Amino acid sequence: MTPIVTSQDAAEAKYAIEQAMLDDQEWNILTGENSLAKVSRKNSELSVEWGKLIFAWWDGEHSQSWRVTGYTVENAELFLQVTRGMGREISTLTLRHETRWREKTEFENLEISERRRIYAQLLSHLLAAQCGCARPPSMTTGADSRHSTPGKYARTALKRGGETILAIGACEAESQAELDGVIAAGLVWLANFNAQRETKQQLRQKAGRLWFCLPSRHSKSLAQTAMERLTLLDTSHLDARIECFEVDERREAMMPVQLAAQDELLNAHPRELKWPEAEPPENPWRERILRLAPGLIEVRRIAERESYAINGLEFARFSGSESPRVKFGVAGVREEHDATTLTELSEANFHRLELLVREIAEHRSADTRDRRHPFYRLREEAWLESLLRQNLRALDAAFDDRFVYSQIPAWRGDERSVIDLLTVRYEAGQAPRLAVIEIKASEDPQLPLQGLDYWLRVEQARLRGEFERRGLFSGIRLADQSPLLYLVAPRLRFHRTFAIVARCLSPQIEAHQVGVNANWRAGVRVRSFERVNPPPLE
Repeated sequence: MTPIVTSQDAAEAKYAIEQAMLDDQEWNILTGENSLAKVSRKNSELSVEWGKLIFAWWDGEHSQSWRVTGYTVENAELFLQVTRGMGREISTLTLRHETRWREKTEFENLEISERRRIYAQLLSHLLAAQCGCARPPSMTTGADSRHSTPGKYARTALKRGGETILAIGACEAESQAELDGVIAAGLVWLANFNAQRETKQQLRQKAGRLWFCLPSRHSKSLAQTAMERLTLLDTSHLDARIECFEVDERREAMMPVQLAAQDELLNAHPRELKWPEAEPPENPWRERILRLAPGLIEVRRIAERESYAINGLEFARFSGSESPRVKFGVAGVREEHDATTLTELSEANFHRLELLVREIAEHRSADTRDRRHPFYRLREEAWLESLLRQNLRALDAAFDDRFVYSQIPAWRGDERSVIDLLTVRYEAGQAPRLAVIEIKASEDPQLPLQGLDYWLRVEQARLRGEFERRGLFSGIRLADQSPLLYLVAPRLRFHRTFAIVARCLSPQIEAHQVGVNANWRAGVRVRSFERVNPPPLE
């Protein structure tokens, strides 16, 4: 919601709200889902008085006047944060255009395949207008397995003058994960497209631009992650430049987006990371749980939560919030293992927790006799991370294993995810440098870009002085350098598009590919190590 603080804010809000109500149709005023009145421009008024925006409405029985302190304008609804009575009464009013709202609801309830088809059709016409084409270009939405391009995205190659442009887009109905994936898909498509045109006769057909067509930020804040990633990419080695457009599907409009400069992005202040608490929450069950498997159980703490795991498989958690309690069980296990739901721990069922820990200890082991057991197969990435957290120097002898922070919650778009490992690395004669470690145990095309997301959050925190302020890495002075980025997976389990995507990371980011042994459960050993993107030119 856009806040209204200054007189200029009030004037801009008045204009935006009046523009949305220009059609003189009725808007239903709601608090929650309760209707207060029907209004239009004939029986409502917006005015700026003493730098404040006032919204008034009246009918045959009522008359109300509210000060507007924040607003959001959408196609079918206006959201007004309002106060009255010297600010003592605070509320949120929803002004809903019923006809548009029904159309919007019906549209949003369409199957995802139909939404993608409609989007591809719209994007074709918008691109034609953008490039001055005589007729809309044909769009491809099917998968291209040969080039690892999924069938979720609309894409086309078009001409503008003598230049070839590749355009790829994702509709606003996509999930955060699918929307994030459009960046890797576009980079792989560009690299393969130009690689096939390396002969002298085909050089003129190479794409010089890659256009990403993303949902409008006013309708889908999930596009934020994709736009951040684009700022930190470099496709100069592909002889192409990246450009970005916002597509408003309801207004059927396409607008160019000026991406933030790298310095602007790095110095931005995103939602806070959550760091480990210095003092553990008070948990009366802790010692009894740890005695169930001495030396095997790992305790991890984030804020008021405490987790208990064996080789990365969580089996109990303690919440120290309003009603402190321990729950135990392993999510994702078939019912015959009696651990599919979480149960609150008590004296009466402590023996069940004891049996569960014994079974996990038996099967969550490199030398288990039953490798098909769910406790062996589940959450292999968490298992690999657990081994590295306990023996970080197996990855790089220059790491400082006194400082290993793990599973730090961070925001990507509207969803919360976690940074795998954060530590420091020593170099001869230099201050220790931050190192972000992103881990995958199986093929994942998003590995380079997810690592990039977390590198960005850590660099933003470093530039704000957050580590010193929170007392992290106590006793050492961090180097005034951006973090290193380590992208870790079993050597033969990097996705086949990894090299293409990782090569596009900005030269300002020192990123390394680390391949570990296939039988890492028996002990992690590094099998390959190389920088994935070239250093900046001197």
